[in-house]
Amino acid sequence: MRNFDMFLVVRFYIKAEKMAEFQKWLLSDDAKDLNKRMEKETGIKYIDTYFPILGFGDDAIEEWSEIPNWAALDKLRTTKIMQEMSDKTWVFSDNTRFASSVVYRTTSDVQIPIPPKKK
Repeated sequence: MRNFDMFLVVRFYIKAEKMAEFQKWLLSDDAKDLNKRMEKETGIKYIDTYFPILGFGDDAIEEWSEIPNWAALDKLRTTKIMQEMSDKTWVFSDNTRFASSVVYRTTSDVQIPIPPKKK
């Protein structure tokens, strides 16, 4: 991993009957090529996709990526590769459930406000 301070985490759901097929696609050369092209075009580096195991917590799948800067998110929003990825993964997706995206920063890079002192 490069030493970036921001990570994009996308949480989504896959149809139960499509899990194995989705996993196989994620490991394919096609998926790897899309992720490499995404990094080249936006600077966002795919880390990995994480599946829940043994029913601990929510059953959303998480996809983690490193973000070099905020401008990369604007590039992500406009790249045609996003539509290509959506076209290839749509058949796996459970679009009846809510998906979400979160940007995380490292502990040392976060400024947390403190409550004002009582007067």
